Amino acid sequence: MRGFRAKDADRDRAVEVIEAAYADGQIGDADRELRVGRALSAETLDELQGLTRDLQVPAGLAMPPAVRTTLDAGPPRQRHSVGLVAGLGAFVVLIGVGITAVVAVVALSAGGESDSATSGGVGPAPFEAAEATPVEAATTPFTMTAPQVRRFLKAYEKKFGMLDAWEVGFYPDRVGVQVPVSRTHKRFERWSWTGTWRQDTEASAVIGPQRFVSLGYLDVGRMFDNIARAKRTLDVPGGKLTHVLVNDWGDGPSVNIYIGNQYNETGYLKTEPGGAIVRAYPYDG
Repeated sequence: MRGFRAKDADRDRAVEVIEAAYADGQIGDADRELRVGRALSAETLDELQGLTRDLQVPAGLAMPPAVRTTLDAGPPRQRHSVGLVAGLGAFVVLIGVGITAVVAVVALSAGGESDSATSGGVGPAPFEAAEATPVEAATTPFTMTAPQVRRFLKAYEKKFGMLDAWEVGFYPDRVGVQVPVSRTHKRFERWSWTGTWRQDTEASAVIGPQRFVSLGYLDVGRMFDNIARAKRTLDVPGGKLTHVLVNDWGDGPSVNIYIGNQYNETGYLKTEPGGAIVRAYPYDG
């Protein structure tokens, strides 16, 4: 069962497990950076298993798939047979559930008048509670992880019908975007994403040589590789990620990764959207 190729979704789940273990105090800064970097570049499921095997997984967080089951690895004819048997079993169960539901509905109908008389007609309909929870309430808050950045990109395209922006700032718990509102004039609105959208300002003019950037060219995996590299190489004592700015000020689109500490000592790494390093600006204390 060894050697299965890893997908982006597998790498994302592995990073989530590592980040959760870091937040839980199971691993330190250096170990986290090493594991995240290796997870983002892992080519097989075995590699991901090796990076997460010793970590305790919080409830509700799925481990990355490490080994395919016997059914997955079996020949197509065997998988078809097992699936057919399982499908027939499920069909029989559904029939049983349907019969039970019909009996229950008949019973409710028979007792409906007496129930109304005793309760005065007060109380919700039997299925009313199932519609009470809005979808927005279940939205996961944004955190600066690769899966959440990819989720933001999908939400941005769905909300605004494009992946162009004047500037995007990724922060530990939110994303700030300068959203274009005109193709013929340099106008933008400021919006924030924390898992849900919020408009922060009305339209205003873009000042200076700033140009559009296309988020469709942003390589999220390479960006997080470079975040780990920036923490290691920018010589900021105890430095952590403060933010990432994606913009174009006339010299081409860039991804600028800022590392800082509590003493306002900072450095930043400038890269292309695809991940190539342009220049490093280490802290010069």
